[in-house]
Order: sequence, then structure tokens, then C-alpha cells
Amino acid sequence: MKISAFLTTGLFISLMSSPLAAQSLPAGAIQEGTLSNQQLISDAMLGVAAKVATLGCETPESFQPYVLAMPQGSEGSRYWREVWLVQGCNAEFPVEIRFSEAGKGAANYTIE
Repeated sequence: MKISAFLTTGLFISLMSSPLAAQSLPAGAIQEGTLSNQQLISDAMLGVAAKVATLGCETPESFQPYVLAMPQGSEGSRYWREVWLVQGCNAEFPVEIRFSEAGKGAANYTIE
């Protein structure tokens, strides 16, 4: 999915949408938070919600993002990976996302 958003160097948004957010890093994570800007987060949430729905939860309640791999590549073509832990339906759903810049001012994401 192509979207009009981009990675801003040094932008680490920690979205603690639940007081019960994980206290320690999940397996494979290198830091808490996301490297995405607000627009990219909003766009990716649509895919995350759809993925969680396919896993049996139509009503996700909160999520906590974690970085799995820091950006690699040159500006405009960088890529990185995150896992978003989604809480809902009395369960936790880890959703892995691969982000990649598509030139300046645009990015793609893939739910893995």
C-alpha cells in the first residue's frame, strides 16, 4: 500500500495506549516505540486491524509498537521492521510490519 508519509530521522513515537503495555521488550525487539510518523501509523493501523480480525478479534483495544530492525538503505529508499502488540478480545496479537520508503514523502508497509 503506498501512502503519503515518510520516516523522520530521530522520530521515535512511543504509543502507550494502555496502562497494561508490555513492561519489557518482546522477543527480537530492540526498542520500544515506532519510527513512523503519525500519518504512517494511522495508515498502517488499518492493515493491523484487518490482520487481527483475520485472527479472530474484531475489536482491538490498544496496541504497543516495538522496533525490530533499524532503518537501512539511503534516504528515500530506507526500510525497517516493527512488531505491534495488539491487545483485544482477551488476547495479545503480535503483528509484524515491514516499512519501506518509496521516494521522498512516501512510504509503503507490508503486514507480515
